Amino acid sequence: MKKIFNLLIAAAVVMFAACSDDDTNVAPIPTPDPEPQPEAKTELMLDINMPISVENPRLKTLKVILTDVNNGSTTELNEFAEAGEGVYTLKSEVKAGTYNMAMNGVINYTRDNGTVESYVEAVREGIQVAEGKQTKVTIETTVSTLSSNDFVIEEIFFTGTLTPDGSQYYGDQYVKLTNNSDHTLYADGIVLMESEFLTVSKFDYTPDIMNEYFTICSTLIIPGSGKDYPVEPGKSIVIADTAIDHRTYNPKSLDLSKADFEYYNKLDDEDVDNPDVPNMISSTLGEDMRWTFHNRGFKSYAIGRLGDGVTPEQFATDYAYTAEYELVVPEHGTFPMSTDAWKFPNKWVIDAVNLSIEEMFAWIVTDPSLDSGWSYCGKIDRDQSRYGKSVIRQQVKLATGRTILKDTNNSTADFTPESVPSLM
Repeated sequence: MKKIFNLLIAAAVVMFAACSDDDTNVAPIPTPDPEPQPEAKTELMLDINMPISVENPRLKTLKVILTDVNNGSTTELNEFAEAGEGVYTLKSEVKAGTYNMAMNGVINYTRDNGTVESYVEAVREGIQVAEGKQTKVTIETTVSTLSSNDFVIEEIFFTGTLTPDGSQYYGDQYVKLTNNSDHTLYADGIVLMESEFLTVSKFDYTPDIMNEYFTICSTLIIPGSGKDYPVEPGKSIVIADTAIDHRTYNPKSLDLSKADFEYYNKLDDEDVDNPDVPNMISSTLGEDMRWTFHNRGFKSYAIGRLGDGVTPEQFATDYAYTAEYELVVPEHGTFPMSTDAWKFPNKWVIDAVNLSIEEMFAWIVTDPSLDSGWSYCGKIDRDQSRYGKSVIRQQVKLATGRTILKDTNNSTADFTPESVPSLM
């Protein structure tokens, strides 16, 4: 009995101790949070080369934006000191990861014995930054425009529109030219040109003069004695096929009655002349010819000025060009062909835009120095979705805050295809 009693007492003590432990709310000793450690960063060094395509380049401003591919966060680098020819080095501390880089800046360089302000840009994707290891990247810059001191083609509305019943409507096409410089320019004498060759069919034309001339089928020239039509920086002029309110005849069209210039053929009974809009002139359009935009985009367009002392009449005579080529017809043979056109010196060209369609694109019909790309409305031949669309040049905001039109002499990069016309 005594042993049993002692065992009961021992069990009670154990049970009491167990209950005491369970019922006593003793807070555990907290473990202090570790001190936040600064995120490890690595030095990224960008060696930015001045463009070799210009003379005496001097970088005036610079902005670089790094985008983290993993999370989309951006880092803007504005540290800058003026740089001349050679290399400008920009350093930054960034965390390890993968980055895309976009850079733009303002540059001065020498051209025609004067100083031109333009802008440079560069893009680099997939820059790998390893933790704890300096990353060095060399960036080759390009001058984004060599024509920022002049007019550029901002927009070409060449497709026309459809009527409510689905019929093609003609005459409402237009071209918009913009002063892309920082000073007033005069539109007097600007030549609008359409290519003779098609971008959808390539032939070996002889003589081959493309590296010196733009081969054209027709021209329209803005009238004026030299300073009749001033255009302020950033302002535009519109050259209309027919300067009327086309909505009167087609509610799906647009109003061109306020255009700055129009094409009018007095020998065409169906053409309409707006007496309030000056008419373009041309010495290359015969009585049986008229200016028309290719509404599928198989042609290319350019603007320029005639050389000193060259009149429109002299141009039509002195710059005639006959191109010979061979037409190969499967199962029928090869046939010698020729076409009569005009040759406009590349050095007179201010700006050029190639147009085409993806399904049929064959070649660029300008020298690459004028335009190395092409834009479009519609991706297949006779694309019904092309109507009521235009190609519009993109805008770029410089580090100085000034906005200009992008002109890299590559229409693929410079233009937004299949855009809503700005005058629609």
